[in-house]
Amino acid sequence: MYVYLRDSAVARAIKRNDQPFGGIQLILCGDFLQLPPVVKKDEKQKFCFMSPAWQRCVQVNCELMEVKRQKDQTFIDILQKIRVGRCPQEVSDRLIATAKHCVDREGIHATRLCTHKEDVDQLNNVHLNKLQGDVRVYEAMDSDPALVKQLNNQCPVRQRIDLKIGAQVMLAKNLDVQQGLVNGARGVVTGFEAGMQGNPKVRFMSGLEVVIRPERWSVCVGPSIILTRRQLPLKLAWAISIHKSQGMSLDCVEISLSRVFECGQAYVALSRATSLQGLRVLDFEASCVRAHPDVIKFYVHLRREQRQIKQMSIRHYGDPDRGNAVHWD
Repeated sequence: MYVYLRDSAVARAIKRNDQPFGGIQLILCGDFLQLPPVVKKDEKQKFCFMSPAWQRCVQVNCELMEVKRQKDQTFIDILQKIRVGRCPQEVSDRLIATAKHCVDREGIHATRLCTHKEDVDQLNNVHLNKLQGDVRVYEAMDSDPALVKQLNNQCPVRQRIDLKIGAQVMLAKNLDVQQGLVNGARGVVTGFEAGMQGNPKVRFMSGLEVVIRPERWSVCVGPSIILTRRQLPLKLAWAISIHKSQGMSLDCVEISLSRVFECGQAYVALSRATSLQGLRVLDFEASCVRAHPDVIKFYVHLRREQRQIKQMSIRHYGDPDRGNAVHWD
């Protein structure tokens, strides 16, 4: 959740209302135990819950507890420990053992998650150049071509994507959840429609083959600047960065954690996998598991508040003077 809480003042001015955000009702969603805010080299990381505006604007904090991406309780328990910076020996042993997993199938290879984007570009270019056949180039239609760099930083797809038959790709947007065409779904390019700019045909892990057409994204790059990009919802998938993998669900993933440099980075990478069987960790060490101490304090305080609220609700419900006493046998 990277919300500019200072925008509360802008909203108050526009709405001519002194309430937080001008009286606009907001729901803010996010997980602070994933990657922290990006700051300049000499700046201290500061989460939005540390801002005075958070205290003024946010009256209710809730922690969602139900896991949707993974179904295997053993894997869920592993991820819950990693999330809060814990890595007991049994967790370390299970993750080290995944190095022997064979997660490639149906001509679709595991996506390598890397800590640095330079490694991602190098791996994707090397593998693409190994493929035979002509390259197809797809360039985005941007609302402001002069701001390509800002759009590349904020948008899940690049301004240009080069494809060949046999290219390993993944979806960068939910297209059809019921058919499994979701953000992160893996596939391979099997052909192109007629014409030099013909849309690519992609066969996904499920066996479904579909023609992929351009989609539109809108991104905010400042308090009042909104840019749009129209591009194929695809990215090369031999490798992607851990940062860009946030929000994705990957059914076959290979992870290198030897160069982890941020709190929460190992958790983000590991939790992209939908199952332990579809995960291969090449170089796991317990030292790469870290959680930011300020975030841990936030969640400890949040859970303490939630327990107090629950206890107050039970006492209130069991008040005999209200005629709804509950008797515990």
